[in-house]
Amino acid sequence: MIKLSFMTKVAYGVGQMSQGVKDVAFQSFLIFYFSQVLGLPAIMAGVAALIALLFDAVSDTLMGDISDNWHSKWGRRHPFMIAAVIPFPLSIYMLFSPPAGLDVQGLFLWLLVWSIVVRLMLTMFNVPHNALGAELSDDYEERTKIVSYRTFLGHIGGIALSVIALNSFFASSDKYANGMLNVEGYSSLGLLAAIIAFVAMIISIFGTKKLIPHLTKPAENLKKVDFSRSYNAFMQALKLRQFRQIFVVQILTMVAGGAGATFMLYWGSYFFELSPAEISLLTLTIVMGLIPASIIAPVLSKRIDKMPALVTCLLLGTIFSFSPLYLRLLDVYPANGTSSLLPMLFLTYTVGYSFYIAAGIVTGSMLADIADLHETQTHKRQEGLFFAANSFAQKATFGIGSLLAGIGLEVIAFPKQVDVSEVSESIIFNLGLISILPMFLYIIAVYIASKYDLNKERHKQINEQLALQRAN
Repeated sequence: MIKLSFMTKVAYGVGQMSQGVKDVAFQSFLIFYFSQVLGLPAIMAGVAALIALLFDAVSDTLMGDISDNWHSKWGRRHPFMIAAVIPFPLSIYMLFSPPAGLDVQGLFLWLLVWSIVVRLMLTMFNVPHNALGAELSDDYEERTKIVSYRTFLGHIGGIALSVIALNSFFASSDKYANGMLNVEGYSSLGLLAAIIAFVAMIISIFGTKKLIPHLTKPAENLKKVDFSRSYNAFMQALKLRQFRQIFVVQILTMVAGGAGATFMLYWGSYFFELSPAEISLLTLTIVMGLIPASIIAPVLSKRIDKMPALVTCLLLGTIFSFSPLYLRLLDVYPANGTSSLLPMLFLTYTVGYSFYIAAGIVTGSMLADIADLHETQTHKRQEGLFFAANSFAQKATFGIGSLLAGIGLEVIAFPKQVDVSEVSESIIFNLGLISILPMFLYIIAVYIASKYDLNKERHKQINEQLALQRAN
């Protein structure tokens, strides 16, 4: 087992900032930008997101298999991480910089094409990067710590993007009382996302380069690219009940999170009538939640094991995160404009995010364990295959989640390009009520997660079996 230093874990984790800035840019800003600012119907934006997601269904699985079987002096993972360093930042900048004067069809095509390119380039980096994390340790508890570093730093990148953008590019002005309607700010947002991603990817690549000689090497006689092998490998993985369970849990929670994140600017701007500066302050709740999450996940996993930890975190995260909306609908939450509203929101969301982030950490650790189980049956190390599924689930936040959000906004006939004073009370009420969509998905995920049975004792037996296989 590789002995990892603190700085190596940090360098590895920093690479997740590329995913972090993409998630925040897509979930929090992209739909709002194309629908509320540029005038593209929200349902069309959701359809574009769903079409782009279909490309991921193929590319993620293929990338996972290719990186599992690639052989070079830079190992299995690093060549693809390097290849994405320029294209990914460039594509995310282009996505947020459409030419002026595009009609509805032009906006739809711009969103669709560049969303696909962004996703493909992120796949090239993120799938090998996540798989690399599973190779760094075979210890049941150490894996949770490694995922904690990755999750923590990924969120830091996304939050940095959000806080800087909301307090600079989208600050209220004489021209734009609601700074979120400032069309010029979105190109600057794309540029900042590109810079953060580029720096993070470089640090991660060179910070983990020294590990390459110690990582698993594929058999030399395997094809580097084999479409049928990729498909068959994924079908083989799906035969594992534990993988099917965690994959579905990931899809459900990521879709729910994506829908919730898409709604968040609407809830902040229209439901709670917050300014961009106040909304940016609420984004810090994720930062505040990162530290307790990094403690909650390893501690709960060690004391009550990973499945009970995941169920607990998902349940508590859902209760705290959705309580402000439903308490407001019941008229028992602080009124808009009162001094207690923002502190209450900040506290509630901090606790909610703490448990949601902890749930994500536990899930990532579970996937590494499932890869071990898979090896006992196939005699192959295929971390890339399982973390390709993880990558696909993360991208479903924008694809399916944004489509659900777009449908919800169309159902309640939410108006476009309007100030809060122009929205009726009934539509505001319905805006809060549609939060039941993501909440329901979280509850289903909790039920499925409760059926997972790969525990610490079982994993110990798997490691013993792997030791015998490798010795022979």
